[in-house]
Amino acid sequence: MLIKNIFIELRSRLRSCNVFITTGVDFTKNCNLKISIQANCIVLNYYKDDDRSKRRDSLSSIESLSDCSSDDDEEVSYVISVREFCQIIPNSMSCLKIDKSTISFRILTEPKNGGNFYKELLLTNNLETTTKSNLLKLNVTVGEELKITCANCSNVVSNTGVKFNRILELPTANLDMTEWFCHGHGHSNGNSSQAEPINLQPNKTDFLYRLTFFVVNNTILAEKTNKFNSKREVYHCNRCLAWLGLKNKDTVKLFNSEVKIQQNNVEKCVFAVKSLQNIHTNDFIYTIENVTREFNLGFQYTVMCKIILECTISASKKQFLLIWVMDKELQVLRNNVEKILSEKVELQSSFVTKILFKVEFCMNEEVESWLSDPTVVSTDISKGMFSNGLAHLQKMSLKVPESFRNTNGYCVSYLKV
Repeated sequence: MLIKNIFIELRSRLRSCNVFITTGVDFTKNCNLKISIQANCIVLNYYKDDDRSKRRDSLSSIESLSDCSSDDDEEVSYVISVREFCQIIPNSMSCLKIDKSTISFRILTEPKNGGNFYKELLLTNNLETTTKSNLLKLNVTVGEELKITCANCSNVVSNTGVKFNRILELPTANLDMTEWFCHGHGHSNGNSSQAEPINLQPNKTDFLYRLTFFVVNNTILAEKTNKFNSKREVYHCNRCLAWLGLKNKDTVKLFNSEVKIQQNNVEKCVFAVKSLQNIHTNDFIYTIENVTREFNLGFQYTVMCKIILECTISASKKQFLLIWVMDKELQVLRNNVEKILSEKVELQSSFVTKILFKVEFCMNEEVESWLSDPTVVSTDISKGMFSNGLAHLQKMSLKVPESFRNTNGYCVSYLKV
């Protein structure tokens, strides 16, 4: 099988495509390949030749390889159609790189709305965004009794019959908390620069939430669980020792991926999720997408956003995931079947977020630099979200050849490919 996987970054504004093709052929041994760039498709011709004495070693001119073929060679041809998504400028291939079994190159495209390569006609009514953020749906309602349980072992970690009288969404962590109130709450005699920081202290019946976590007063949690965690900064299940959240004085921050709620003997997640099997990864992606959306609020075009996802393992150990969002609405084309069996390859389109990421397992100079930057957004994530999210990014990074997976010490990856 010649083609295993096709991944194309379609950049309409730059009028170009970055094409990455993974094959089942080792081109260091078999170099009989022709790539033809046409207006509506990309054609790959591979010539099988078992006679090594006839092997053609030159890859300096892709076009010339087809001229060397004989009638005895068996030709395998694949047509990758892009007619539905863009129109290619023929003979515009550049940056060709063939490394073992992977092929990568860049091609230019014509404007979607007419014109030519030097002039594009823009539509006046093209205001809708290509990606839509999912709205957060709570399974918690005011005045309804519930119990909070450990998602790992179903141990009840709260009091029975807990009811919340107020359910409020928390502001972003990067917002100046003094702007959340109609008047000052610091004791600075009118000097705002010396005001004391505001510490949110939820009442016993308050449910404060944000992204994929919620904050409650520890008085609603079971006495045995509170006693077990009395000297801990990280809140654990007292039965199975599972990581549940973080503790700050009399408040506890619990994460959707680590706890569940029980209502009328029915157990469900605090926030509505699509798949219980991938809840950690889904919450991880949701966090990045929403933080990026909030960061770019008010901008007409995407602005690159820096995010730090912090995970507290213990009182003395923290892990950091540095994320640089390069493109939150990148259109990608890929094969719509797991195995390509037909010579005519159909592609499907989706919009993804392209990021650069780096993992730091302790506080260092680079992490401190990011945290001190006021333009960098930081938020806490759970231990499960950190490990599963990192595994997701590493898996999505495999969509491109190895030589394209790293840049300036950061790894290249995508969300939801």
